[in-house]
Amino acid sequence: MPRILMAILALSIFLLSDLSTLAQQSYRLPDIRSLKHLTTRKSDRAPDIPGKETNMDFYSAPSGQIITIYSFQGRDVAFTTHFNKDMQGTYRLFMDMNGDGLFQEVNRGTVWQIPAWARR
Repeated sequence: MPRILMAILALSIFLLSDLSTLAQQSYRLPDIRSLKHLTTRKSDRAPDIPGKETNMDFYSAPSGQIITIYSFQGRDVAFTTHFNKDMQGTYRLFMDMNGDGLFQEVNRGTVWQIPAWARR
């Protein structure tokens, strides 16, 4: 009986650890080579840094999707995607939380700032 309980416990731990890695999917920065660059603007994503320090590069895909890449001091920190026909329904925000080039989708209502790793 103890062996069965140990096996069940080990299996449970294995399954739970596997599910936690699936919970947060990672994405790569979109490939901009096939996109049309629309414009570049500056925005303020770090209230403690004077002025507008974040570059925003806007791109258009053939599908009509708009992709905005946010960078700070040459480092890509976030990107957003949306369609102009339904911006509220299609807007998605992705951030690189660790500086590893992998972006996680975050709540689109989040007021985000430049991550700490990009400030170093």
